[in-house]
Amino acid sequence: MLQPTDGGYTNGYHHDGAVAGGISGGHRVRRGSRGRSRGRRGGGSSDGDARVSQWQQHHEDEEEREKPAPPCTEFDTAYFNSYAHVGIHEEMIKDRVRTDTYRNAIFQHQNFIAGKVVVDVGCGTGILSIFCAQAGARRVYAVDASDIAVQANEIVKANNLCDKVIVLHGRVEDVEIDEEVDVIVSEWMGYMLLYESMLGSVITARDRWLKPGGLILPSHATLYMAPVTHPDRYSESVDFWRNVYGIDMSAIMPLAKQCAFEEPSVETITVENVLTWPQVVKHVDCYTVTTQELESITSRFKFESMMRSPFHGFSFWFDVEFTGPTVFPLNNGMRHSFVEPSNSNMTEGNQRKKRPNPNDALVLSTAPEDPPTHWQQTLVYFYEPLDVEQDQVIEGSLTLSQSKENARFMNIHLEYSSGGRSFVKESVMR
Repeated sequence: MLQPTDGGYTNGYHHDGAVAGGISGGHRVRRGSRGRSRGRRGGGSSDGDARVSQWQQHHEDEEEREKPAPPCTEFDTAYFNSYAHVGIHEEMIKDRVRTDTYRNAIFQHQNFIAGKVVVDVGCGTGILSIFCAQAGARRVYAVDASDIAVQANEIVKANNLCDKVIVLHGRVEDVEIDEEVDVIVSEWMGYMLLYESMLGSVITARDRWLKPGGLILPSHATLYMAPVTHPDRYSESVDFWRNVYGIDMSAIMPLAKQCAFEEPSVETITVENVLTWPQVVKHVDCYTVTTQELESITSRFKFESMMRSPFHGFSFWFDVEFTGPTVFPLNNGMRHSFVEPSNSNMTEGNQRKKRPNPNDALVLSTAPEDPPTHWQQTLVYFYEPLDVEQDQVIEGSLTLSQSKENARFMNIHLEYSSGGRSFVKESVMR
C-alpha cells in the first residue's frame, strides 16, 4: 500500500525521487514521438543589447566553438529513425492550426527574411524551408537527421528550389554551414512543450550560426498547467470494470487504474474540464534560454477551484509566439519593438493574464479553449480523484527534469495538497 506524505492517503506515486538533422554530406513518438538533440551553451539577459553582446562574445570564443559535438546515442538514432515514417509528417502538416500559423509567421516577417540566410532546424519534409524560400530568402539550410531528409531533397528538386534550399542530412551538432545565418525557424515543440527536448537543437543552431540581432521563429514559448475534472475519462477506464456483461470484475480495478493513469496521457479536453485559471510553469525566451536551465524546471503553484467537483489531475498545454529580437518593419507596414515578449507580464507560477495587445504577436496556442492541434493537451491523472469545494485551495510544486535514462524522456514530479491532505505523483513521459 502506498503511504501518504502526512497522514492522508496518496493517489499517485510516492517515491524518494524518481533535431535536427538533414542531404549534404532518424523515435518520434509524439504524434507518435517527438524529439530533440542536445545543444551547447546559450543564454544571457533578455535585454536586446545584452543579446547582441552575448552573441558577439560567443562568436569570438574560438575554444567554445571548437568543442566537440556530443555523441549520437542509440536513443538519438531510434528517435531520428522514427521520423523517417511519412505518417508523422502527414499528421503534422495536416494540422492546419500549426502549419498555417508557421506560414503566416514567415510571411509576416518577410521583410526580415527576404534576401537573408535561413536555417530550418528539424526540417522534416522541408515545408517550412520552402515557405521561407517563397518569402524571398536568399538561401535556406534545411537540416534534419532523419532519413526524411532524402525525401525533402526530392521535394526541393520537384519545386525547382535547388538554387535556394540546401538540404543537410545530419544533426545540427555535426553538419557544417560556412556562413552565419540571419534567421532560425524550427517546429521543435513536443507534447507538454518540452518532451523530446528538441529545443536543445535550436539552442545549438543559435549559438553556432545566428548573427547578432538575428530572428528566431518561434521566439518565445510558455507552458501552462491547471487542475482538471474528467469524470467520463475515469468512468471509461476504471468504473467500466464494476459490471462487465453482468459480471463483477471490480477486482481488476487497481490494475486498470495503474495501466490508465501511470503515465501522462495526451488527449483533448474542453474548458468545462478545467477547474481553475491556469498558471505559468515555464516561460522560454529562445534568444537567451540555455540548455542547462532546461535540464530541470521547478515551479510552485496555488489554485482556487471555481466549482465543487472531483479533482482528477492536472492538465498541461503551451503556446508559442513569433516575435523578433529588435525593431523592424513587419509586412503590414507597421513597426513594433519586440525587445520583450508580449506576455512578459507573466512569470512562472503566476496566473495566465491577457496580453495588453493581442495584435502585438502571432501566437500558436494549444489551450483547451482554442482550436485543437495534434499536440492536444497532456494530462497527469491521479489514481483516485479528490473532491474539492468551490474556492478550495490546491497548492504545491512541480518539477520537470530530463530523464537520466534518455534525455528525450521527461520526469514529472508533482507534490500537491488540498483540504488538509498532501500527495505525491511521479510519472515519466516516454
